[in-house]
Amino acid sequence: MNRSSLPYSAADLFPKAPPSISGIGMGIGSSSTVAGGPSGTAGLGNTSSAFTAVHSSNSTVNKSTIRKFQRYIRRIFRPNSLDFESAVWDIFNLAVNPKKMYRSHYYKLQGRASYSRDDPSFLILLTGFLSISAVAWGLAYSPSVVDILKLIVYVVVVDFYITGAIIATCSWMLTNRLFNGSFDLFGSSSSRYRVNYIDWGFCFDVHCNSFVVIWCLLYLLQFFLLPLLNIKSIIALVLGNTLYFGAIGYYFVITFYGFNSLPFVSGGQGAKKLQMIILAGVLPVLAVLWFLSICFRLNVAHLMVHTYFN
Repeated sequence: MNRSSLPYSAADLFPKAPPSISGIGMGIGSSSTVAGGPSGTAGLGNTSSAFTAVHSSNSTVNKSTIRKFQRYIRRIFRPNSLDFESAVWDIFNLAVNPKKMYRSHYYKLQGRASYSRDDPSFLILLTGFLSISAVAWGLAYSPSVVDILKLIVYVVVVDFYITGAIIATCSWMLTNRLFNGSFDLFGSSSSRYRVNYIDWGFCFDVHCNSFVVIWCLLYLLQFFLLPLLNIKSIIALVLGNTLYFGAIGYYFVITFYGFNSLPFVSGGQGAKKLQMIILAGVLPVLAVLWFLSICFRLNVAHLMVHTYFN
């Protein structure tokens, strides 16, 4: 058979991998010569190239992150570019069927380099819903303009944004340790070019998605059930504590759905480890705390209301 008639070539069977930063770094200190020069010269040349490549990659990642953040902020002030209809459906599906939301979100972002949202509509809506809930709570239990403003700041800024940023940072480090073997928090940014790198923005998106159940159960449902939950009875105690610990547990379950929706995570060994962390770690701890709170008659709903409204 003529070689030219084959449906493949030698390059297809034996593709050459492009040079990487790690490959350049391996040349440092080697005893090979370059163009007949001494080994020490080769080592110095490779060292310079490696540092230049690492510095260039760090600079590129930082500039890309800044540009992405700037575009995100600009879209907030451009109402015509916001898709509130999709954001409303996302919130509805997260409250009813989180897996369906993540499936549609995956297909929508398929083929993109990042899985984090570039449309702030969801964040704007959730911030608005939390603010309205805080106003309702303030009017019912602390009808003072100053107290209501303080409550809005505490609910939106502290509960949602600051706590979310801390959780997103922790999950960003944990998941990249699980799914990105070359991830180094204090090293170069070269690992962020890997296919299985999870950026911080996606981790914060997962927190926002998971916080919907917190808003539904602890800001909406509890608002109507609070007169019943404040009654000193075993039924009110069990109902209130179940509401709180159930909401927190479901928050972590939806968080797992979020990371498991990534194509390089689903069904892999890292996904099983993350599932075990939640199923064998977080949820049992919450169950034990719920049981202890019932045994010691600690009404969590009553305690949280007094914390917010003195």
